[in-house]
Amino acid sequence: MKRLLLPLLAAIALPTAVNANVDPEVHKLCIPATDYLGCIKAMTTKSSDIPSLRLIEGAKELTGNRCPEGFAYSGAGNCREVISVFTARGTPRGLALVAAGYEEVCSIFGCEALTLSSNLQKAVLDPLCPNKEPFLYTNSSCEDRLKPVPLGRLKKYLRFHGVKKKNIPKWDSAFYRIFGVKGLATRAMDYKKPPKNLNRDASTGSVKINCDSPVWRDKPRCN
Repeated sequence: MKRLLLPLLAAIALPTAVNANVDPEVHKLCIPATDYLGCIKAMTTKSSDIPSLRLIEGAKELTGNRCPEGFAYSGAGNCREVISVFTARGTPRGLALVAAGYEEVCSIFGCEALTLSSNLQKAVLDPLCPNKEPFLYTNSSCEDRLKPVPLGRLKKYLRFHGVKKKNIPKWDSAFYRIFGVKGLATRAMDYKKPPKNLNRDASTGSVKINCDSPVWRDKPRCN
């Protein structure tokens, strides 16, 4: 009896100004609730008013915007340590870490693939960086979205790690998520190094001729 009476008395005791702004149907539903105000708030709050768990709201840290040194942002407020493993195969993430400035460790036996360890830490709030979620595989929201490596470098990476043609669409999809560029892996596989323009005039594209050379019987016109 007391359990039903207390919420009713609390609702009656609320200021008239509060009750006047509450929808009668919501008021009726919340009268039996133990927390009348909490019920009213839950019933009247729009989904768009609920802050995303992937953003930062003022000074309150929901996910953070900076990772510790040597860590890269992996999404959902989490940071993971960047490591290199000799036995690991190349991945879109590994190439993204190359684009982020991390260096692959190479020897006469080959290069170690960059990856993220299981060592996970929450991003912290840095007031000197923008109040937003960092881009994937960057260190903080102070950094811009990663830019892809040159197509020639990307083609070497794909070949070195034995990426098969049938898997290229998956790499295209992953690169689009990371870099925001469509068909990146496909373009890299079709990339051909431009030929060198040897002995050509850069301004006209014509072949340079030494008019004073003794090999010419009749000197060509050089004007």
